[in-house]
Amino acid sequence: MHIQRIDFDEVFDAAPGRGDFSFRNRDGVRYGVQLGRGVVPSSGASWLVAFGRPDDWSSVLGWAAPGAAAATLRESTWLSLLSGAATLAWFAPFLVFGAGYFFGIGAALAVLLVLGCWGGVAGWRIVARDRAVRRALMRAKTLDGPPGVGV
Repeated sequence: MHIQRIDFDEVFDAAPGRGDFSFRNRDGVRYGVQLGRGVVPSSGASWLVAFGRPDDWSSVLGWAAPGAAAATLRESTWLSLLSGAATLAWFAPFLVFGAGYFFGIGAALAVLLVLGCWGGVAGWRIVARDRAVRRALMRAKTLDGPPGVGV
């Protein structure tokens, strides 16, 4: 994770309904940025943005606006958990019944156990990542260092 302070010197081409906008700052011009539905910073604002990969706007994990009391995640923890559970629920029956059909009930139970453990670990990782993003953004917010500082 990489935390960077982004100065939005000029925001233009904003579509607040979709959350699309472009901006200009001392580093250049960025076109077609999207933080979230309805999220468009105002011109002159300076936000802390958490990137999964440095300066890659498609990997934004969350952000902290200067006046906000808490950091905002791009996707809520509950939505991430629900999405993972839905994916698991979609594929699990095929894998369990396939293992049972070809290898017997023991294999089906083993596949079910592995899928349950995998789902638990995946859920734990989602919660841990979201907590780490919030914590890092709030810590960086208190440091108030120069722009572009990686945390």
